[in-house]
Amino acid sequence: MHAQKPTSSFRSPLLPTLAACMALLVPAVAHAQDDAAETAAARTLAVDGVKLAQSEQCSEAVDKLERAEKLKHSPIVLRYLGECQIKVGRWVEGSESLRKLLREPLPEGATPALEQAYDSATATLRDVKPRIPSMKITVNAPHDVELKLKIDGKDTPSSVIGVALPADPGEHAVEVTAPGFLKASSQLKLAPSGTATVSLELRRDPSAPLAAKASPAVVAAAPAATAPPSAPAEETTPPPHGSRTARALSYVSYGVAAVGLGVGIAFGVSASHDEQALRTTCPNHVCPPDQQGALDFARSKGTISTIGFAVAGGSAALGTVLLFTSADPSPKQNASLPKRTASFRPRAAIGFGNVSVGADF
Repeated sequence: MHAQKPTSSFRSPLLPTLAACMALLVPAVAHAQDDAAETAAARTLAVDGVKLAQSEQCSEAVDKLERAEKLKHSPIVLRYLGECQIKVGRWVEGSESLRKLLREPLPEGATPALEQAYDSATATLRDVKPRIPSMKITVNAPHDVELKLKIDGKDTPSSVIGVALPADPGEHAVEVTAPGFLKASSQLKLAPSGTATVSLELRRDPSAPLAAKASPAVVAAAPAATAPPSAPAEETTPPPHGSRTARALSYVSYGVAAVGLGVGIAFGVSASHDEQALRTTCPNHVCPPDQQGALDFARSKGTISTIGFAVAGGSAALGTVLLFTSADPSPKQNASLPKRTASFRPRAAIGFGNVSVGADF
């Protein structure tokens, strides 16, 4: 690195001749491996652009320098391009051009012109970097809306929303749109080193058609319109809780019937034994006064036996009805079976010397 004091493009003197401008391009041209025609075109554009930049005609120089850089990269062209972009107010682009230059290491044995390009880019970037303004864009909209952002009429990725975005000083127009919403826009003016926040709110467009997207429920239901009818839902429905309760009650009824049957048999047998013992003392069913109590007791046993058989018959009938009604036949079976009302009529009779029980369904 030479000892010459760094100077920026804002103060650099004009090169005296076109030959000197061409000499600045020698490092880039010497390493060119592309087509000769492109190299020649890049050299012409670079020479013209550098001459315009050194003459402080940056508005005309930027276009030529940009095209020259696209055709053939040159650190010196990039230095003049970045400095001119900053001069015409494109601070963000200009600083990025200078950063790109400075990211390249200075080659060994660099010419004084190349060293001067690095020194000037460093000084210019150091001066402009802290003065670049920024703006922060916020958008109030549903989270699932697809936003489209434009800054100064140029499409900008929506990912910059919510972050500090470096911008050139001056006036800017911010616009955001989304399907089904009205456009939201705002104007702002940025001063050097300034910051600003742009808050936009998307409002639904009342005249916008309904979204064409079908909900998952509609998509899932669409094939069902042409599909054959499926089996009735009742066939796969589990038995209701009431059927299990009825089945349990039927078992309880059978238990009561068993107890009633046992009582009926026990008292019936006892009454029969008493009847056999009274036949000798009570001929023709006429007992003497001293045997009248035994006769009444035998008749009470017969009554209890009758009640026991009646309870047994009724409980058995009730258990049978509950057992059949707890079944869960299919809807088709329910439709084909005739509706009947289950009923029973217990019958019990006791006479002197015999006991009978029965029921009618």
